[in-house]
Amino acid sequence: MRMKFRRGWTCALLITALGTAVAQTDPMGKAIDATVESNRASRASQDKIDKLDDQTRAMLDRYRSASWQAQQLTVYANQLGELVSAQDAEKASLNRQIDEMERTERELLPLMLRMVEGLEKFIALDLPFLATERRERLESVKKLMGDPGANNADKFKRVLEAWQLEAEYGRSLGAERMEVENRTVDVLRVGRTAMFYLSADGKQAGAWDAEQKKWVELPHEHVSEIRHGLRMARETAAPDLLRLPMPAPRAGS
Repeated sequence: MRMKFRRGWTCALLITALGTAVAQTDPMGKAIDATVESNRASRASQDKIDKLDDQTRAMLDRYRSASWQAQQLTVYANQLGELVSAQDAEKASLNRQIDEMERTERELLPLMLRMVEGLEKFIALDLPFLATERRERLESVKKLMGDPGANNADKFKRVLEAWQLEAEYGRSLGAERMEVENRTVDVLRVGRTAMFYLSADGKQAGAWDAEQKKWVELPHEHVSEIRHGLRMARETAAPDLLRLPMPAPRAGS
C-alpha cells in the first residue's frame, strides 16, 4: 500500500510539472493571453473615453444653455434700457406739460373773462333776434364764471359753446315770433345781416334798420318773399334764392 501511494503522488507531480512546462513553451497560449489582456485594456480605455465623451457633451449642453440665457439676458437688458429711456423721455414730456398747464391755468381765467365781456358787447351791438334766449345764455355763462366750485375746463367749454352758437347764427336762416310796435309778427332773420317781419294777417312787411335801431315798413311787394323765407327757415320749404332788400354793409362790419 505504501508503494502505490508514492507512485501515484510521483505521477501527479510529473503531470503538473509537464503542464507548466508546456504552458511556458506554448507561443499560442501566450498570444491568446496577450490578446485577452489587450481587449480588457481596450475596453477599459473605451469606457474612460465614453465617460469623457458623456462629460464633454454635458458640458457642451450646459455651455449652450448658458450662452442662450446670456443672449436672452442681453436682449432683455437692452429692452429695459430702451424702456427706461422712453420712460425718462415721457416723464420729461409730462413735466413740461404740467408746467404748461399751470401756466395756461393762470392765463385761462383772464382770457375767459375777456371772452365773456366781448360776447356781452357783441350781443348788445348785434341785431335784436332771440333776445331772451341769448340774454339767458349769457347770464348763465357769467354765473358759471363766478362759481368757485366749477373748474376752468367746464367754464371754458361753456364760453366756447356760447361763441359757437353766436357764430352759427351768421350762417343760417331763423324764424321767431315777437312783439313789434305792440303787435305780434313773424320775424325772418337772414344770417346776422338783416331782419324782416311779416304781420300776422300777412298784409304788412318791414325790416330792421340797424343804423336807426328801429323797424321800418317795406313795400307790399316783399310780402311773398318774406313769407317764403319764413317757410325756408322753418324747413317747410326747400332752400331757394330770396329776393329781399338787404342793407348795405356798414363801415367796420
